[in-house]
Amino acid sequence: MKSLRNAVVGSSVLLGLCLIAYGQRPSEVVKWSANATKSTANSAVVVLSASVEDGWHVYALSQPPGGPTPLKISVPAGAPFEIEKPVQETKVTRHDDPNFKMETLYYLNAMSFHVAMKKAGAGSPETIPIDVRFQACNDRLCLPPYTAHLTAPLARK
Repeated sequence: MKSLRNAVVGSSVLLGLCLIAYGQRPSEVVKWSANATKSTANSAVVVLSASVEDGWHVYALSQPPGGPTPLKISVPAGAPFEIEKPVQETKVTRHDDPNFKMETLYYLNAMSFHVAMKKAGAGSPETIPIDVRFQACNDRLCLPPYTAHLTAPLARK
């Protein structure tokens, strides 16, 4: 009976520590915004910007497979626009990470991406939906990968 009680108490403490470690959400650690610029009836450029809390980083678009989840920019199925060409990457930091046993590539503090879009459907949409999947880590832990669902209002020029 005593060993069962110790197991329950030990499990409760472990669960509590896990909840504390994951107390921060990816959406709190990384703040995203999306703005459409240079938009016409058939194209637009969406500028994605993010600020990252001190002590945290976000893995890069060019992060090789076999390690943390790389950043991925996409549009949802059925969206009125699609990504026209590869997204140019902002400056990355390189680090030999003993946890992943590989070189990791990531962004610190702030990042921005200019995403060229082309019209993919009929109609005159007023916004462009865009998804950003990312993983944020600090020197002690990684948060689970997260997808931020953003909307960029179109500003026709």
